[in-house]
Amino acid sequence: MSDMLARVEKELARSRHTRAQIWFRRLTFAVLGLALPFMLGEIALRARGYYRPLIPMDAQAATNTACVSALSRRFDTDAFEPDRYLLWRLSPGRNLGGMDVTKSGLLGAEPSGAPTSGTVRVLCLGDSATAMTYRTYPQLAQRLVSRPRTGPPIEFYNAAAPGYTTEQGLRLFRRLRAVKPSVVVACFGWNDLFPALNLPDKELGARNIWSEAAQRIFSPLRLFQFAAAPAGERSANDAATSPALRVGPEQFARNLEQIVHEIQSAGALAVLATQPANLATENAGSLVLQNFAPDYETVRIRRSHYNSIVRSVCSATGACLLDFEEEFERRNREFLFDADGIHFSGPGHNLAARLLVGVLRNQGVISAKDFATIVRVARYDTEAPDKPHAAWILNPPHMECSTTAALTVGVIATNTGNTTFLKRNVVPRMGLQTGVEFAGVSITGEWRTIGAPTTTSALTRLSHDLLPGESTSTTLTFAAPPAPGNYGMEIGLRADGIGPLKNFGAEVTTLTVSVR
Repeated sequence: MSDMLARVEKELARSRHTRAQIWFRRLTFAVLGLALPFMLGEIALRARGYYRPLIPMDAQAATNTACVSALSRRFDTDAFEPDRYLLWRLSPGRNLGGMDVTKSGLLGAEPSGAPTSGTVRVLCLGDSATAMTYRTYPQLAQRLVSRPRTGPPIEFYNAAAPGYTTEQGLRLFRRLRAVKPSVVVACFGWNDLFPALNLPDKELGARNIWSEAAQRIFSPLRLFQFAAAPAGERSANDAATSPALRVGPEQFARNLEQIVHEIQSAGALAVLATQPANLATENAGSLVLQNFAPDYETVRIRRSHYNSIVRSVCSATGACLLDFEEEFERRNREFLFDADGIHFSGPGHNLAARLLVGVLRNQGVISAKDFATIVRVARYDTEAPDKPHAAWILNPPHMECSTTAALTVGVIATNTGNTTFLKRNVVPRMGLQTGVEFAGVSITGEWRTIGAPTTTSALTRLSHDLLPGESTSTTLTFAAPPAPGNYGMEIGLRADGIGPLKNFGAEVTTLTVSVR
């Protein structure tokens, strides 16, 4: 009997569960304990009606691809590629408007390792106003400061990309901190105030492959939507879904403040630039037709508002202000912009370069003595014309002839401006094209009389580079119009790939022809 009782007691004392079962139970309770707060949070958010939809990553990828395609067509290049975080980026090894894209995605020049002692690196962030045209203001500023000086070396790097907003600029700068800039210039605004791609930029993109995977899996959960919402937006149910701009005014201010903070934390001087314009009704009308704005007045008001935000952020953060808008409005803007009234012309980029160099002088980066040297020896050419002017002598100034007669007129052209007229200039690569004739100057004659055939124009290329103060003589040969009457032939200068230099202020003259 005693043996039987002992066996019964032993069985009762033995655990009813295996060790594996015990650990499984413990793990289950631990998981439930961790999951319970998340489950309660999800329930609470749903009970409140919280809903902040996220664009599926596949739809975002399709949007990014569509933007890349549109930008590639717009700028005749293959230099754009999708990017999960930046939405799109410049593709290393490709070419945008004559500037090669470096391995870091910069335009033109790539920094070689860490800066040497005393070297000042200036990194320029921005959109197409900073990125586009053959010679941009960061490149021209580099040309200006490369003249003999006594101060430290200064290197300019162009990190701008067409279509970028402050959101993309902020994300890009985080990737470019390794450049170790001494000065960072941020010039944004136009794309920020345009309509959102599908949601505001702050809602788009994934920092890395893991955050992309998390969004693909958890985006239906309200708790994930809440956690993924940008800072300051987690309490707003409708901020992401209401009709919106790519970067609204409040977010524009926050982004600029964060850009300044990131720059200053990297030990660099932060410079914020306003964006100027020369918006006539037809320029704004083009934006309206492309659905960038509902009407002209909206374009004007938004641009003014965003520039005022730039100034306010500079005051609040201590960043340096580069007020392009104010400085451009003090001058004749007719020659400072391309036809769209937004992008800088050659003279516009030259002015922006001088203003940027002026900021470096004001901040003590360039000494007053060196600045005076820069101003004194500054040189310009038709790759980026500055103030092209011309004086003309025609021999004879008036001609009489019969219809379709072969005519020749002697022309003496004098360069009276500050811009060298290049005889010929070939750009090795410009977007998808190679061996592009660009900035070479010809003397042209075009009929301007109403009803006269426009195809019977005269053209002759300069015989040599025409420096400021120099003259050249040539002849123009052309056929008289086929109908009797009085005609006028406008004689002027045209640069390959740029167009008539009268668009930048160069004078023209008129040959009068009486046809019997």
